[in-house]
Amino acid sequence: MKVMATFDGSAFSEAILPLLSRLAQLPGAEFVLFSSAEPPHGVRDGEPRPPVIGVPAATAPGVVIPQPEPPAVETKEQAVERCIAERREYLLDLASKLPGTPCDVVADVSDDPADAIIRAARRHSPDVIVMATHGLSGVAQALFGSVAERVVRSSVAPVLLVHPEEVRRERGNQR
Repeated sequence: MKVMATFDGSAFSEAILPLLSRLAQLPGAEFVLFSSAEPPHGVRDGEPRPPVIGVPAATAPGVVIPQPEPPAVETKEQAVERCIAERREYLLDLASKLPGTPCDVVADVSDDPADAIIRAARRHSPDVIVMATHGLSGVAQALFGSVAERVVRSSVAPVLLVHPEEVRRERGNQR
């Protein structure tokens, strides 16, 4: 059974780990751990920039003042590669919590996490996708949308939605 588990880097999304540990005990269980990060955004005009260190106007003859190297500027491609590498490290750490189970880690950068999950599911053909959900409904659902709902509606694979215990407890205390 191939399980694709999605993570967004939050403790909330990691609440599916106990379930994954139980699924790892099934014969032939294998995992694709997936995470998508937002694309990195550079410094925009009007935002503060690092201070520039200048040379004093008047110096004694023959005195050389070493200039600091200008700060390295990361290209967009380098920033995307860095984000993907960070997500891969994060997923490898999570994979270490599922010892003895084959795990592929897939990191992506996308403005649309639901679309990224659906694309990855099409590539890896999981038997089931496991995701944490806040379980929003009504107005909150209409305002914020739902990554989980879009993945379910895509019909790319069956989706097991996990409602973390902390959320259940909080909602139970509010009633």
